[in-house]
Amino acid sequence: MKNYSVRGLEVHDWSHVWNFKTMRRYMKFMVENGMNTLVLHHVGVLDLITFPAKFLGGGAPTDSIFEVYNQIDQNIYRYALRENLNLYRRDFLKQLIKEARQCGIDVYIEDKELWFSDFILNYKPELMKNGVLCPSDPFWWEEFLPAKYEELFVALPDLAGVVISFGTGESRLAIANMHSCGCDLCQKMTPAQWHTNMILGTYGPFKKRGKRLVVRDFIYTKEEQEQFAEALQVIPQEVVLSLKNTPHDFYPTFPDNPLIGRVGERPQWIEYDVNGQYFGWGVVPSIMFDDIEHRLAYGLEHRVSGFFMRTDWEGVQDLSCFDGPNLLNLYAAAILGKNPTADRREIVLRWLKGESMLDAVSTPMQINATVDWLLSVLEPTWPIMCGAVYVNGTVFSDNSLFHVSFGQPQWVAETHHSLKNWFADAEDALGLTAENVQSILGEKESASRSMDEILNVLATGRHALTEAAYNDLLSRFELMKAYVEGFQLETKLWVFGRLWAENRLDDALAGLDRPVKVCLEEALVKIKEYAASVKDMPQLASYPACVLLNVERMECFIRDTEKKIMATRPLV
Repeated sequence: MKNYSVRGLEVHDWSHVWNFKTMRRYMKFMVENGMNTLVLHHVGVLDLITFPAKFLGGGAPTDSIFEVYNQIDQNIYRYALRENLNLYRRDFLKQLIKEARQCGIDVYIEDKELWFSDFILNYKPELMKNGVLCPSDPFWWEEFLPAKYEELFVALPDLAGVVISFGTGESRLAIANMHSCGCDLCQKMTPAQWHTNMILGTYGPFKKRGKRLVVRDFIYTKEEQEQFAEALQVIPQEVVLSLKNTPHDFYPTFPDNPLIGRVGERPQWIEYDVNGQYFGWGVVPSIMFDDIEHRLAYGLEHRVSGFFMRTDWEGVQDLSCFDGPNLLNLYAAAILGKNPTADRREIVLRWLKGESMLDAVSTPMQINATVDWLLSVLEPTWPIMCGAVYVNGTVFSDNSLFHVSFGQPQWVAETHHSLKNWFADAEDALGLTAENVQSILGEKESASRSMDEILNVLATGRHALTEAAYNDLLSRFELMKAYVEGFQLETKLWVFGRLWAENRLDDALAGLDRPVKVCLEEALVKIKEYAASVKDMPQLASYPACVLLNVERMECFIRDTEKKIMATRPLV
């Protein structure tokens, strides 16, 4: 039976990466559940542990990072004082890597390129052209990247490798975004050529040191993906390609990433978000059994040999799947990665036992019944979340949050996180035909009804759960009920507001049984009542629930919607 040889856990929140207590907890989980690869993802992390010394007056790298430092210690204080702390962070990671290797775990760091400190201009001031830095100067791949990664492997000789995204909007400098300087080099340089140069320039130190270079396809559009695929044709076959399970980002409603299985014979890994940047952050549960099973099976069918599961997100500090029920998603990935035919009851039972959630006096029969009961409660959570925070499969929320403006939902769904760029049938997903209006409102109503049904099931008692585990689950589902209701009300106001502002006032054409004006006025009243009422929820007295259900955002959305409506068609 085929399975995954690389079974990775990714940590994205810097407050977790740099916390030994947290990292040891994660490694304990990995050992207990057969995971073998740890990815530390912190944008700019290489510049927190490398200088590079060459560009501060140092000579060629040696086999000791302290001898490297000795060459530039005075210039560090003169030109790059913050980099003086790099050695301390290097020592932290060296010890972490040592402990991981003792547990049979390979450690990778993950970063985005190009990234650098401004002292690079002291070394090569001609990088500045037309008032901005030039991404197409050969210096980057002929000199900068080789020196940077050579120094990294001097600093951390036991590091397994590096996962790198080239040219994303989160990079400091890239040819494919707004940072192009417009010089002759930039005008002649194609994105495919730029990616090729960057990858080849980086690869030398990896080959020399026997490390693994893993290149990501963090790509927004189909056109950019095609340019990236072109670059893959000429880079070494040893370079691993790491692909998000869906194109662009971790959207469970999107199709499988079309690049999976289309990269020749090179090694492929896939990435997946088990915590939920786009489905509630794990503050409220969203159990992804169906999706995880499908994505992992699809990977095996397309010659994928590894995965890593992202457990948190850099946008929300001090929160991960380890803090809530979405940890069950990580259990599922770890177990299915080794045994694709594992039963869901086995996964739930491993979670319950691993997290000490079962009452010590429970009988086997009670535990068995509790697993069935939990499955009936947890399996519907993703369909509910999908119905609440997505609209006809499009990404409708702002990273799981309420909106702040009347125009934001359409921009998010159709431009920034465009489904139609990858799925032609989504072209009119947000259209206001009678059929579509009913579909949009109906999916929100269905999600709300399902929440009521789950709360009724939860009310039957805690079964074999400990009292603490049951109370935590009940509190999260009560919060989820309010969360689903909030998106239902925002969506109604957005739909009726658009119908009114766009002068689509024919009730039949809008699929409504009442005038648009009446529906809009009612939606405004109800959402204001909701915003006032949820402020008193006990769950919102603490972090991170107060961020997920941030009423300030909703109030901003309401004010902006009223302003836009009154500017086009006053409600009088």
